[in-house]
Amino acid sequence: MERYIGLDVHLASTTFAVVSERGKRLGSQVVETNGRALVAHLKTLPGNKHVCLEEGTQAAWVYEILRPHAVEVVVLGVSESRGPKSDERDALGLAERLRAGKAEPRVFKERGDFRALGELSRTHDKLVRDCVRVQNRLKSL
Repeated sequence: MERYIGLDVHLASTTFAVVSERGKRLGSQVVETNGRALVAHLKTLPGNKHVCLEEGTQAAWVYEILRPHAVEVVVLGVSESRGPKSDERDALGLAERLRAGKAEPRVFKERGDFRALGELSRTHDKLVRDCVRVQNRLKSL
């Protein structure tokens, strides 16, 4: 039993939309955007879960927290939308695209084992920039 789940993620809330493997809409639910609530809601859904969401400011951490609980998690590039817009419609569209095999372009690549190295590198870069900025200010005085 396959379940295709589209997520429309916002700062305060996330809309889940679920579609069966035959394309039947099984419902939608609005959940608070925090890790525990997202994982808890995903666990309530039966079957093999395939999750799809659009790339955005929160896509990386949503991917990482949901990946262990789903068969696949796909992050797509933001597409140009036309016509009426709603969170539920967007989430259903993502779920349907994943079910139909039209989930393109996939833009997110899992960092996996190198995540810690990337975070340390980014932190080092910020510290160096801050030190240079402070030194330049002191020199100008």
